[in-house]
Amino acid sequence: MELRLISESWRRIENWLRDRERIRELAPPATSQEIARGEVSLGVNLHPDHTRLLHGHNGSGSFTLPPHYEILSSSEVVDAWRIKTDVWGDDPHSPYRPPWVPFASDRAGGVLYLDVSQPHERIGAHDKEGTSLLSAHSMWASLPSLMHHTADALESGHVLDRYRRPRDDDDFLLWEVFPFAADS
Repeated sequence: MELRLISESWRRIENWLRDRERIRELAPPATSQEIARGEVSLGVNLHPDHTRLLHGHNGSGSFTLPPHYEILSSSEVVDAWRIKTDVWGDDPHSPYRPPWVPFASDRAGGVLYLDVSQPHERIGAHDKEGTSLLSAHSMWASLPSLMHHTADALESGHVLDRYRRPRDDDDFLLWEVFPFAADS
């Protein structure tokens, strides 16, 4: 499967939101200075795909990625990372590692992250109890993959992994979970 660039996926998501008069849900793009401040606070460079995501929109407001993750702004990335590293510490047996930089949050202690210490891009998840519940679905292979699959599901209305796009009248733009559904 050829993945589209993150900017193309953002354009498709924006169009879907615009058609529902929800485009205002998204924050404006992050500036290079905002991203640089975040990197200084983290002490690492963001993954290039994470930077592209923030250059599209510096946070997602009430729009969520499947199933219920809000994209974090550059300052929220730093806050979420500090909370995770403060809670889970530097213990070598900790289920959270400092090079894991969050890019989305479920606002209940769970995050989606990219490991900036590894060359691979696979998305990781860490919930408030230190576990990950991501499936083997290809949407989790990388941030471009997640954005591409999200845009496809929004446009088509097809179930993605176990998630159906938000209903047009959903105030919070949350994905519906179908426990045994496959892509359709």
